[in-house]
Amino acid sequence: MSRDHAYPPDLATYVEEHWPAGRALSVSRAVLREALAVCFQASLTSEESRPTRFRLLLTPPELLPETGVPNEGVLRLRFNRTRPLTADELRRLGPASPFETSLICAYPEPGPDAQAAGAEGKLRIWGLAHSGPAWLAPTWGGRSLVPNWTYDPIIHATSPGHLAVRSAGKLVGALERGELRIATIDVFESEWFSALFAREREQIRAEHAAVQARTLSPTLADHSLVGRVGQHMLRRVIQLVRGAGHGGMILIVDDPTSGTRGEVNRGGLRLKYCFDDDEPARRYRGLLLQILERVAAATSKASVGWMDFAQDESQSLEKLEQAVFELSRVISNLAAIDGAVVLDKHFGIVGFGTEVSPELPAPTRVLRALDTDARACVPDDMESVGTRHRAAYRFVHDHPGGLAIVISHDGGVSFVANRDGEVVFWEQFVGP
Repeated sequence: MSRDHAYPPDLATYVEEHWPAGRALSVSRAVLREALAVCFQASLTSEESRPTRFRLLLTPPELLPETGVPNEGVLRLRFNRTRPLTADELRRLGPASPFETSLICAYPEPGPDAQAAGAEGKLRIWGLAHSGPAWLAPTWGGRSLVPNWTYDPIIHATSPGHLAVRSAGKLVGALERGELRIATIDVFESEWFSALFAREREQIRAEHAAVQARTLSPTLADHSLVGRVGQHMLRRVIQLVRGAGHGGMILIVDDPTSGTRGEVNRGGLRLKYCFDDDEPARRYRGLLLQILERVAAATSKASVGWMDFAQDESQSLEKLEQAVFELSRVISNLAAIDGAVVLDKHFGIVGFGTEVSPELPAPTRVLRALDTDARACVPDDMESVGTRHRAAYRFVHDHPGGLAIVISHDGGVSFVANRDGEVVFWEQFVGP
């Protein structure tokens, strides 16, 4: 990630130079630069107090099939007359093409003189495309298989001055707070995150194996299935808190029996609202075991993994997945008041409205991870962040087996963990 100020022309240059190998960029650098400049200006505007958010697809209309179906392809809606690509047009069209489900479509339209000279012409908006929300599954949580229907550039304008360019769902480059972002950090894909929950995965797998043994079923659950169901539940929690716009903090404690479960002032955490240790508070664990049993029952294979779950279209699994996501909504709702939501490592709900005691010692330094597994880190200024982040630093410093997730009012997400005695945080890439 560059620390110099960057602007749309810098992003255009980077995208052209790093476009996926084997795929031709459908527009020139000049056209891409023009599109990014207009999108940048549009991102600074609002329509009836609503921020301007949109996706802009740079492709000719003939490359989108007339028979496209949302969530499998796109429903193409072509204007009878094209319109100029301007910040005002993007601002006006934004509410009619919601970011999560639709795209504004544009492509150079040469005039008579430009055609004779072989020039590309000026960018014009030719219509809209309704994609549906399936493309959001990797970041919002869900087992939907994401369709790929174009390799042409899609520009995301998510907030003032924030742009990203993607191809086939993959980030090529982004501009955020005047910085060129050339890589993404997804903590859920890291080795350390997986290791943090290794004990709990083994406990669940052992419990499931005992059930299978009683029913004489040979099929066991793979780590990928146990781990990813929980990851997607957390992804949905994060997105719901971000969408609410109030921010929040999730604290995951290592051993609830020694720190917080049933107590209101233990382990440096002061829980204003603490739940009974009963089945509803431990609902996620029960749902996960039901998912493992249903997936295993549908096959005679020795083990089942994430793809077996993702490809199973049975109504019973659909209902269980929706139950998991409703639990995500319950957890995100608890984050709406002051104080952190506390979960255990089986994602049981311990309590909320939690204060991290100011008496807990602060770390002597905090490191910012530059990659997913913190192989490269740089010191960060602890005084430049807000009270949530400082509380998260104190928590993981005192609870080395715990995890803190901080969601800021502006939508930024930080994961904070203790790595070999050092407090490290990651600026999580959360997508749209």
